[in-house]
Amino acid sequence: MRRQLAAGLPGRARRAARPELAGLVDAAGAWDETGVTLRTSSAAVARSAVRLWRSEFGLDSRLSPTEPDRFGRTRYAVRTEGNGALQAADELRFARGARSAAERAAYLRGAFQGAGSVTRPGGRGGYHLEIVHRDEAFARRVAAFSRVPLKVARRRGRWVAYTKSADGVTSLLAQMGLNESVLEYEARAVLGEAKANANRITNFDAANAGRTATAAARQQRALQALDPTVLPPALREMLELRLEHPDASLAELAQMAGLSKSAVNHRLRRLVGVAARPG
Repeated sequence: MRRQLAAGLPGRARRAARPELAGLVDAAGAWDETGVTLRTSSAAVARSAVRLWRSEFGLDSRLSPTEPDRFGRTRYAVRTEGNGALQAADELRFARGARSAAERAAYLRGAFQGAGSVTRPGGRGGYHLEIVHRDEAFARRVAAFSRVPLKVARRRGRWVAYTKSADGVTSLLAQMGLNESVLEYEARAVLGEAKANANRITNFDAANAGRTATAAARQQRALQALDPTVLPPALREMLELRLEHPDASLAELAQMAGLSKSAVNHRLRRLVGVAARPG
């Protein structure tokens, strides 16, 4: 997901690029007397930082791998230095003000690239998006720019701005411009709960496994209960495809069906709605 943010957004207003760089530098950068070094475990984010420095200030940055983090993942350093970088610091501080909605969204994009994470729906952690930083002012700025309420708390010596609601996660992703990721996230959530519940019944014997599986997961039960013969052809095909490929992602289903991800997501929602009708 950070990679999608770092790739840039079609039609993004150029004035929003500077607040995005401000958010990224605030999240993952460290200033010294000659410039700033931004560190990240994402090669895509590192390339995004290089691009933003060049496009916004005409500055060339040095990108290089550094020592792995404590999990063994490669980390990257983007070093931008010289008088131009030091002069840019004041402009980035001004961009941090983010007066318009577009500028606030851009700052959040940068902040998320540098210090954010989101869990996949259906996992043990449930719905969770957070931005973690050592600076309380940064965490509270992120919360203030978000159009959905974010809680701010201190955890193990760092400050966290986070949401644990499905609506909060998808709304914040949408605010940052990750519209395709919102669809993907919601589609995974449709059967995420089903997969989690299905995993919990694997210890039952084979004779009872099929019966308890449908009772354990709401979405899976709803889809399996539908009668394909009473559905319109488009919904019947989608139902059969989903039941044949329960672990497929939205993108994979779209490719198999020859549809857009938006169309697949819409049809899955319609199926769940049909199943929920009384009688």
